[in-house]
Amino acid sequence: MAILGQSNWRYRGKCFGLWFNGNPTNGVCPAGGAHTSSGSFDYLLPANNFSGVAPAGAGKEAATEDDDGA
Repeated sequence: MAILGQSNWRYRGKCFGLWFNGNPTNGVCPAGGAHTSSGSFDYLLPANNFSGVAPAGAGKEAATEDDDGA
């Protein structure tokens, strides 16, 4: 199953944040200077599940040993 999401996100150690590397410019780093992708991996941020189908097991409460079923 393919993971849906948006790639091209980079980490900047100077500001400790992720920034999007798919724009014409890299933007201004809040810690000073411009963002740079040097030394960063390409991160993929997963998209929300818009199918309306909950993952298996979602919403089920785990039973405990002292659960009397009430």
